Amino acid sequence: MSKTRAREGDFVETSDGLFFDVKGLVHPRDRIIAYLRYYPHSRGARLRQGKRYAKVYDLIQRNRLLRDKWPQYLYYDDMQGRQLQGVPKASVLRLHKPELRLISLLNSRHKDVLENRAAKLVTILSREFELPLASFGVSGSVLVGLHRPESDIDIVVYGTNAARRVREAMLALLEQDKQFHRYSAHGLKKIYLKRALQNAIRFNDFVKQEQRKVLQGDFLDSDYFIRCVKDWQEVTESYGDVRYRPMGRCGISAEISDDTESLLSPCRYSLERVHVFAGKASLKPQEVVSFRGRFAEQVRVGERVIAQGRLETVQCRESHYCRLVVGEARTDILKGTNQVSSRPSAASYGKSSPVSLFSRDVLH
Repeated sequence: MSKTRAREGDFVETSDGLFFDVKGLVHPRDRIIAYLRYYPHSRGARLRQGKRYAKVYDLIQRNRLLRDKWPQYLYYDDMQGRQLQGVPKASVLRLHKPELRLISLLNSRHKDVLENRAAKLVTILSREFELPLASFGVSGSVLVGLHRPESDIDIVVYGTNAARRVREAMLALLEQDKQFHRYSAHGLKKIYLKRALQNAIRFNDFVKQEQRKVLQGDFLDSDYFIRCVKDWQEVTESYGDVRYRPMGRCGISAEISDDTESLLSPCRYSLERVHVFAGKASLKPQEVVSFRGRFAEQVRVGERVIAQGRLETVQCRESHYCRLVVGEARTDILKGTNQVSSRPSAASYGKSSPVSLFSRDVLH
């Protein structure tokens, strides 16, 4: 069944030639929640089977492209209470699976430079972490054959326990193996500008935050990102079990009480001692979640943080509470207060504009 179920890290190829990256682990019966990543374009910089494609990363641009050209991939989700991107199952030509792509790479004798590096990286991780190759996959542009020489290596690790072991071993590899390097300030500058974070965080603060992460960096002169995803036996929720309702923008300061799922995509951080400095003071979120891989490893238990994003209510049989979703707007933040120069005011926060997207991505 896992070969036909879609989860974070998979890509959907549609019958009209679009490629979407799958977001999250729970989907409606009739479609897959996924976001446009590559689309046919006569001047596109990527070539696949003789056809040119362009890449779209910005969430606003993804939404605009679909609205203008392929509106059938926009729909109102009853459980989320808002518009999402999703591929109807009738439009799915192929579901690309990272674990199957890894197998084909390992067995191939005709790999290009980036494919060879991806296979070598996984081989090292499997050996160092004493994990079976079945715990890994290769995602991103390499998964669908739309990579370029300068593309990232996107690795998927399946299982919460595997994620913890990977992080522990990566700490050692970054110190001992000269093939692995943390991002330099120069490398982080490119990422900072690519993500358009100038209005969200100062560059020096961004460097301090990112350089303590180990699931990203440089391997043999290629950027790598390791995405950790729950294995199927860990997924207990079914679509319809939980109902979410957007409640507007919100800014808080709080303390991280649990970071057990901080390595995962989607990631989750439990909160305590919450103070709402922007938004409805009576609605205090109990947790921060993000469906963007770049918010994994963001903060740690015991740290005092500031966060701003979209507030939503969460209702299931057992409970009813609020959570804060970060990563849908360029100005969304989740930062330890010891990592930032100053706490944003409610006045400055109010200048940010929400993005009506249910974002669950990479670049990270």
